[in-house]
Amino acid sequence: MTPFRSTPDGYVARWEAVECHVLARVARDVAELVRAESGLGPDVEVGEGVAFTGVGLVPHDPAVQRLLPDAHRDDPDVAADFRHLTQTDLAAAKVARLEAFADALDPEGDAHDDGELDEQAWAGGAQILVPRDEAQAFAGALTDVRIVLAERLGLEDDAAVELLHDEVIAGVAGEESDDADEPDDADGTGDAEDADDVTDGEQRRYWGGVFVAAGFAQESLVDEMLADLRAQRG
Repeated sequence: MTPFRSTPDGYVARWEAVECHVLARVARDVAELVRAESGLGPDVEVGEGVAFTGVGLVPHDPAVQRLLPDAHRDDPDVAADFRHLTQTDLAAAKVARLEAFADALDPEGDAHDDGELDEQAWAGGAQILVPRDEAQAFAGALTDVRIVLAERLGLEDDAAVELLHDEVIAGVAGEESDDADEPDDADGTGDAEDADDVTDGEQRRYWGGVFVAAGFAQESLVDEMLADLRAQRG
């Protein structure tokens, strides 16, 4: 994975096929998780121009609670009113951008259908082009993916994130997983009671690497967006 760079056509990076495969798969799984936890049915359209009212479900999964948090911690009534007015729209917007992100990386849906890529496709890479008008949504999808992975990995503060980052970069977490091998329950977004599986051993090594890669992509994209903004103002 190379960092994003600003070009006349938009923001460009080169990702390995496995990176596209895994991040697209996780994004689709997070989208499905948000749908299920917020009460958005699988057949509900969430594209631009669709508006919702009311609350289908109050999320119970800790990861989705971080994506759709209470607006007021000290006043349950205010929090409930705000959730009633905004949750379904917010959930739909997150689902839409996660699905668009996944489609940009995996247009044919290979990562969603069976998690398999043929040998030739796996060995290749892809240029990722993010148009300027889609960059904020692309970065937002990476944020949502990282929030869910952070919850599954038990990353509660910046110090824990920095420690995991150092472990992955230094190779302390172990040998890198073989490109074609994903651990069991590789969607990383299973039920809350399965979170312990992601905090130990093979699962932590694998998803720690995915978390760091998503952070690298997000940071490089946002840095280029900010640089363009400063240049416009300068």
